[in-house]
Amino acid sequence: MFEKADLENKATPARSAATLIVTRDGADGLEVLLLRRNPALKVMAGAWVFPGGKVDEADAGEDALARANSAAIRELHEETGLEVGSEPIIHFSRWLTPEVVKYRFDTYFFLAPQSGNTSVVVDGSEIVEYRWVKPDIAIAEQAAGTLKVPPPTLVSLTDVAEYESLADLVKAVKRRQPPYFFPRILEQGEDHVFLYPGDSGYEASDVSLSTVRHRTTMHQGVFSYRRDFPWPDHHQ
Repeated sequence: MFEKADLENKATPARSAATLIVTRDGADGLEVLLLRRNPALKVMAGAWVFPGGKVDEADAGEDALARANSAAIRELHEETGLEVGSEPIIHFSRWLTPEVVKYRFDTYFFLAPQSGNTSVVVDGSEIVEYRWVKPDIAIAEQAAGTLKVPPPTLVSLTDVAEYESLADLVKAVKRRQPPYFFPRILEQGEDHVFLYPGDSGYEASDVSLSTVRHRTTMHQGVFSYRRDFPWPDHHQ
């Protein structure tokens, strides 16, 4: 699933990265754009993910969030040929890879409402396929073991799936505080459990503390995500 770091030495520094959740109103409801990574790649080989990549020195901005914003827009165009829509992209969440993982990223996720041109062209090298899909369908395919997605993608899909329309989704994301994820990966029998901030067991790194759950469980290569509380609003 992931390559572990050599914890006898210093943990690998996390590289700045950006991800763009491109969304549109489709004929049957809200859709997101997923890209399939080349199975020959070292990181997340063959996985279905959102457009994105590492922040480069050329990505301008006064702080890490602004530089990630620039990187997300650049990566979208490089990987799909798409430009962002008329609305600005919106900070959606932030993910920091655990120290036990060899390849680490500090990734800002953004939401990109798309109402214009949605003709996608992939490069056939890093990205080999694309699809527009309803989030609940992608979640069901992952649960069935037919769609390979990493936990941040599954969590984001679950988040987006709560909304019927692009307008409702945009309104909710603008209102809330962007959630922060710094997973703690634990073993529970043959399963792996990813605890996130807000879970009862997060601070103690204890899977058995489960009064309030905010976690992803990997069982036989398939992930399931659960969150027992709503995201807080900006004013809370």
